[in-house]
Amino acid sequence: MNQEEIQILYDRQRTYFEEGHTRSYAFRKQQLLRLKEGLKKYESELIDALQSDFKKPPFESYVTEIGFLYEEINASLKGLKRWMKRSKVKTPLTLKPACSFIVHEPKGVCLIIGPWNYPLQLTISPLIAAISAGNTAFVKAPEETPATSAVIQKMIDEVFDSDFVKVLLGPGGELVPALMESHRFDHVFFTGSTRIGKAIAKMAAEKLSPVTLELGGKSPAVVDASANLKKTALRLAFGKWVNAGQTCVAPDYVL
Repeated sequence: MNQEEIQILYDRQRTYFEEGHTRSYAFRKQQLLRLKEGLKKYESELIDALQSDFKKPPFESYVTEIGFLYEEINASLKGLKRWMKRSKVKTPLTLKPACSFIVHEPKGVCLIIGPWNYPLQLTISPLIAAISAGNTAFVKAPEETPATSAVIQKMIDEVFDSDFVKVLLGPGGELVPALMESHRFDHVFFTGSTRIGKAIAKMAAEKLSPVTLELGGKSPAVVDASANLKKTALRLAFGKWVNAGQTCVAPDYVL
């Protein structure tokens, strides 16, 4: 997809958002349900793709990727009406006789940059949040997992109109800077390394785009005298080796 095509898509998503299509509770609920149905329809293809990219066992693919997304959609459907509801708050004396409310407003056009270690879960999970909050989204699927990213694109193209959600494929090092330098996104979500996170934050700052950065770190585990060592060892081993150890919260050292 060239720059001209991306510009057309960006303008269409901006217009779609500003026309108010994404704001209603009914719309958001419908899109979440459609995404859930899409995941169910493509579940076996996604499991096969994850196995092709990673040799990931079907059980682990379901537990760490697909099942996680079903739970997130269900939680969003359950909480959506409450999250959207405006709430009355106290008004300072200096502003009397006015009334004060907290009103939750969608942001606009979002950019989601998915990582390779959980290419389904950590690409679609931010999309669930964006849809729940009433936004449109560009989704950059990870190029390191071509089979999974191809199924994600196929599923999203079938479930959503590109005016609302569009999946982009290609080298992140070329595509993401081209996107962020040419367009202002109303929120950018990135999962990945601290090094790349700094570059994303810098590009976002140039456009005053708010960001959510889920970056790497060190994860200690504390074991005290009260612990059952057999259970603790099994749990530490599971946390360290699930997803072949490629997990941001995998325990790195034990105290």
